[in-house]
Amino acid sequence: MSARTAPHRATPELRTVTEETREDYLKAVSRGFHDTFNAEDWGPGVEQIESERNFGFTVDGRWVSTTGACTRVMTTPGGSVPVAAVTVVTVAPGYRRRGLLTQMMRHQLTQDVIARGTEPLALLWASESLIYGRFGYGRSTSLLSISGATREMTFLPGVDLGGGSVDEVTKDEALAVAPGVRESFLADRPGALNRTKLEWDSNAHDPENRRRGASERRYLLHFAADGTPDGFAAFRTKWTDDGGEVMINELDAATPQGYARLWRFLLDLDLIRKFRFRSVPTDEPLRQLVADQRAIKTELHDATYARLTDLPRALAARKYTAELDVVLDVADAFLPDLAGRYRVQAGPEGAEVTRTDASADISLTVRDLGAIYLGGTPLTALHRAGLIGEHTPGSVQAVTTAFSWPRAPHCPDDF
Repeated sequence: MSARTAPHRATPELRTVTEETREDYLKAVSRGFHDTFNAEDWGPGVEQIESERNFGFTVDGRWVSTTGACTRVMTTPGGSVPVAAVTVVTVAPGYRRRGLLTQMMRHQLTQDVIARGTEPLALLWASESLIYGRFGYGRSTSLLSISGATREMTFLPGVDLGGGSVDEVTKDEALAVAPGVRESFLADRPGALNRTKLEWDSNAHDPENRRRGASERRYLLHFAADGTPDGFAAFRTKWTDDGGEVMINELDAATPQGYARLWRFLLDLDLIRKFRFRSVPTDEPLRQLVADQRAIKTELHDATYARLTDLPRALAARKYTAELDVVLDVADAFLPDLAGRYRVQAGPEGAEVTRTDASADISLTVRDLGAIYLGGTPLTALHRAGLIGEHTPGSVQAVTTAFSWPRAPHCPDDF
């Protein structure tokens, strides 16, 4: 007779991860993503699993669902804000349609994020885009996957490559420079996350069994005309039957000239016939550099989803491109205590947001707020789709203008 309780007769128990249960928890996470747990694969990333913020349901001591979060700092338009980076969300197949995910999401948002009071919003990557809207998450960033034939990537005449140069370097050489380069990039890219040393180490972790036939991760530095390193790239190469392919993981530079020269170096590698970059912003400059716009194949994907949990603090953590004074009637079916009317007085210096009993100019959901928060989705698009209500003519256009930002939001980091 099996000691295992049948799923339909089980009563799952909510538990927090401990040091003793961490490995079993990570094995459940791996199974949830149809993978096999290997401690080497996690590498430094295992230290990002904050035990007190990771939990799930267990049956007979076995994890049947998981989720967790860690604190990151996200760039907002004109500022930054701490966010709860939600990760490792799984439910075992035998326990689907039992409400475990809903219970975990409510527990996480109320008993972790809101109770802590340090992060006014949560952020996640959705393995399935249909899942998280009902919990108040809205798509806050999108990404492009780009690819093409390297021989077709001729730049426009007159593209300035500057007076510097590019060289391949070791991982240690690259990581000594990359954080400083990325700091300048971070300040101007809404949706991007900070990286601690642990997160840099985790990002650079490169177990051989995860390379899928490609090379080890390789690194480039761009040196300005005076010899100062001011740009970096990380990439792999792979040989295929129809020639080599370069797969770019990351590419940043402090100047447009350095950015263009790094791209030119990668596209001109000997024996390489194709390139691929899985995640670039929707305003990726390479698309403007090449002479043949059709030569770059692009695929648009949803990326991170944001869930505001403290509306006044979240909205005050960014700046706005125009003066705005509007009352938003925010519906929140999942966390009704957060619903209500909020007066948003905002402008280029920031915002003051307070609850109010005044008549609403616009009715929308907390999911809609998550979508427009970083400027990637204009409120006019949601209005044209019939998802929001405009009660004061012109208010939707005013919010759209104020929430817009010159650079498209983008999150280069998986978590």
